[in-house]
Amino acid sequence: MQTRHLSGSLISRKKRGMPEIYYLGPEGTFSHILARKRFGRRANLVACPAIEAIYDRVRENPSGLGLVPVENSSGGTVYDSVDAMIRNAGKIFLREELSLDVRIALLGHAGQEVTTIYSHFIQLKHHAEWLKQRYPKARQRAVASTAIAAQKAKASPHAAALASPGAAEVYGLDVLEKSHAGSVNVTHFAIIGASPAPEIDEVRKTALIAALPNSCGSLHQFLGPFARLGVSLTRIVSRPVPGKPQTYVFFVEIEGGEHDPAAAKALARARKLSESLVSLGTFPVRGRFKS
Repeated sequence: MQTRHLSGSLISRKKRGMPEIYYLGPEGTFSHILARKRFGRRANLVACPAIEAIYDRVRENPSGLGLVPVENSSGGTVYDSVDAMIRNAGKIFLREELSLDVRIALLGHAGQEVTTIYSHFIQLKHHAEWLKQRYPKARQRAVASTAIAAQKAKASPHAAALASPGAAEVYGLDVLEKSHAGSVNVTHFAIIGASPAPEIDEVRKTALIAALPNSCGSLHQFLGPFARLGVSLTRIVSRPVPGKPQTYVFFVEIEGGEHDPAAAKALARARKLSESLVSLGTFPVRGRFKS
């Protein structure tokens, strides 16, 4: 499938009437794989060089959608995404949550000694023990994405990449061996847009950005209404406010829609305990895809 990049290096004919779908490139990333699975191989996919660029493009093109990673079960929160959500609160909304079972293989050049292994830091962390056992002498180098790791491996006969098996075909590499790291590795993504998701009757979450007073117990007080009204929190991430030491803003997700009776009451009470409380919208939770 052809994909149009921001650099203009690979340009496909624009598909009339189809929204642009922005994802973290280049081709072969897990974002690219999930975008194809969610929107189809004929979708109008546009690769972006960084997560912030995805938000920029969605703001510039309100009819487009973005696909951004939020959390990995091994590497934890993707802070670039959360920070961008905070900066764009009130301008960008979460429209869908979906997950990808991440499958990894070691890609390289068959018959060559592997002296350097490239990958995203999350994959290097997840496969640390496996790499130690299988390639104890190889240097490990973290890069921005698994697809860039595959590009690096392509450029050197003694380099390899921990990346999606699908990237082998994209970059002309051999699958040296499949990863046997024991635990399941899942990455959670969000689809973002310039307007909230339409109301739906299925499993939903609501995302919030909360700025709280810099005082003792403010977070405990903020969370109280949700606990008392039986509204479950599924995620809370604290981020420092630039230029304000010891001051934090919080990315929060709750189960249900913001207009559900219990959630609406909890939000009304929590808003009184906040310096600001901005909704990023209510959105459906989709199933897990396999890479």
